[in-house]
Amino acid sequence: FLSSLFYHLKMSRLSWLEYGMHLAATASLRSEDPYVQVGCCILRPDNSIASLGYNGAPPGVDIDWSNRDDRRKRVIHAETNALRFIKPGEADRMFVTLMPCSDCLKNAASYGIDKIFYNKIYSFDSSAKDLAQEFKITLQQIT
Repeated sequence: FLSSLFYHLKMSRLSWLEYGMHLAATASLRSEDPYVQVGCCILRPDNSIASLGYNGAPPGVDIDWSNRDDRRKRVIHAETNALRFIKPGEADRMFVTLMPCSDCLKNAASYGIDKIFYNKIYSFDSSAKDLAQEFKITLQQIT
């Protein structure tokens, strides 16, 4: 992955959209979830990094990763982990490797995030698209 990224960098400079998505993908590599590794990058209006996050267990909590359904009740989402390091209104864009669920989209809205870019569709919660429209958040898939 990194060698292809460095080759790409030599050939052309990453756009801010590519930059945010690559940072989210890199953050996802920290996830210990064997089923879904999700990463999130939040950028400020000046394109500086406000925060990074990945999905995983709360501090001090051991999750039985062998039970896929049971672990869903305990995992903190990448977006939530990233949002905890910023102040409301500090950032405007979120980049996520998996489309946010409705709860994460509501949390992003409460922090003033008005653009969310994601790679893969989250099939367990389709209400995020409706909420994004209602909250006037641009929700765009980047493949």
